[in-house]
Amino acid sequence: MSFNHIVVQNILRDKSTYISYFLSSVFSILVFFLFSTVAFHPMMAKVDTESTLGITMLLASLFIYIFSFVFIIYSLFAFLKKKTKTFGVFMMTGASMRQIRKMVFRENMLVASAAIITAIAFGLVIAPLFLMIAKKILRAESFGMYVPIQSILLTIVLFALLFLVVSKFMTRLIKKEEIVQLLKADITQEKLIAPAPFKLILFIIVSVFLLISIKKEMNWVKSFEMVWYFALFASLLLAIYFTITQGTLLAILVWKRRPSYLRKTNMLFVSNLKAKGRSHAHIIYLLTVLLLGIFVCTSVLYSSYYNVKKKTEVLYPYSFQYISLPDNAPNVERNITFIEATLDKAGKYDAYYSAFKTDEEHRIGFMSVSNFNELGQHKPITLSDNEYYVAAGNEDVRPNTEAIHDYPFGDLKYAGLEEQNILSTGLQNIYYIVPDEVYKTIDYPVYKVFAYELNNWTNNINVAKTILSEVPTDPDMHLMTSKIDLYDSEKFVKSIMFFIGFMLSLIFTSAAISILYFYLQTSLEGEKEKYAGIRKIGLSVKDLASVVTKELATLIFIPFTIAAFSLFVAMFCMRNFISFAFYQLTAIGLGIFLLLFVISFFIIRRGYLNKLVN
Repeated sequence: MSFNHIVVQNILRDKSTYISYFLSSVFSILVFFLFSTVAFHPMMAKVDTESTLGITMLLASLFIYIFSFVFIIYSLFAFLKKKTKTFGVFMMTGASMRQIRKMVFRENMLVASAAIITAIAFGLVIAPLFLMIAKKILRAESFGMYVPIQSILLTIVLFALLFLVVSKFMTRLIKKEEIVQLLKADITQEKLIAPAPFKLILFIIVSVFLLISIKKEMNWVKSFEMVWYFALFASLLLAIYFTITQGTLLAILVWKRRPSYLRKTNMLFVSNLKAKGRSHAHIIYLLTVLLLGIFVCTSVLYSSYYNVKKKTEVLYPYSFQYISLPDNAPNVERNITFIEATLDKAGKYDAYYSAFKTDEEHRIGFMSVSNFNELGQHKPITLSDNEYYVAAGNEDVRPNTEAIHDYPFGDLKYAGLEEQNILSTGLQNIYYIVPDEVYKTIDYPVYKVFAYELNNWTNNINVAKTILSEVPTDPDMHLMTSKIDLYDSEKFVKSIMFFIGFMLSLIFTSAAISILYFYLQTSLEGEKEKYAGIRKIGLSVKDLASVVTKELATLIFIPFTIAAFSLFVAMFCMRNFISFAFYQLTAIGLGIFLLLFVISFFIIRRGYLNKLVN
């Protein structure tokens, strides 16, 4: 019998272990391959690789690869732990450490080769459907199937190198003494959770301090911005870890003192939780972090995608805004005639004609109350002869309501504030609305305003392209803006961001499912022997189902609850920066995930119970 034959037979004899490792690897490779298929699509050639969007695509690809690297290392650790007895048997039959390492290396490379080929083959089959979905998300005009040679070669090279490095490195960690210890794992009690309340308090205090420093924009944060954010991320992860471990320990202590501890199977469940508390806490922590990643990717990115229209309208109130500067008089009639003729062909629209005078040095605009009321995106106002009104000029910047007193307009009294931009953001820092008689006395250059609001404007990108190509902005003559053009650009960027978030959610979900599956598979043999012994002294199948149900519910729903609670706490802290729609979308997303988790719980419970009983 050749050595390679032993390797193949070893894989075939323990198919369940290898299949789980194989499938998790396939999914990681598949996600990367599909993402790279989109990233290298000819349509994406118009994305500048040095732009923010191009860099984001590159970083997303790198992140998916790095996460796959870490995840495959974890999968291999779980795989090696499951193969403990096999290594021990080979060692007892005379196999050397070099032969064991060689066998593990070849097994991994064989599984890796099969996983890479399977992932690419399956990816090519579903790529047309995936590209159709990508076309819908990215709103691309053409996003058809092509032969992704670059994606295939990149996937083969990167993942072959990844598996080669991981397999070679991991086999070097296998030592004879460790195999002996692992061989005794079934009779070796797991270490209990160590009390660490001071560590928990310390990392909570550090996290709160870092968060407050960032929110208050302290000077030391600006000096070490990237380091500060990395420290915050690390401290939050450690705070969550110690919260889970110490929370598990506290729950065990509290439960043992409750009267319900002696009822039904509670004592067995709590004792089992105490014995496996450390490994349970680690799995709960990993699942919590992954679920937080999933929730953030889905809710935040989809919310930003969903709010593009509202955000655009805040920045640019009108479908088209033409501002004629003082030296533009000869061209105004020609440009306006072209704009309105084009809009007449597009459909119904509303036209607004106004004007304002501006202190160009300070970029402060002055508008008569009549001209203000001529604009259509706000309620009309009335002013007394000694009153003034203030309107915002920049998004999210509260205007100075008192600067008007620096001008010789008499003793005017403040009458109110319009917080929403009345014209395109950044055109002026602030607008002061004054009585018509006061406006006539102001000696500043006059800017004429021609604003148009087109019905069903989100579906008229071609109209915007036509007008902007013929009447582009000329800084010395006129200024031209269109919320349709801005909406289209922002929608494209948000679509790609949403697509990246969707891909990350897929790989996070795959990792969460695989981690739970590996954990249950690794402990299955020991659990079968334990429950078989307990059943001999009177534990019924119903009692076994009760204990297993509680344990699986702990592993599945506790991470979900912690992740959801953490997300809502973060949303509450940022309540002044997010809209009500974000809460709605987050609640809907969590509801969908909860339904999926409930379905998964019953499927996992049924399969796991069958394996324990049979």
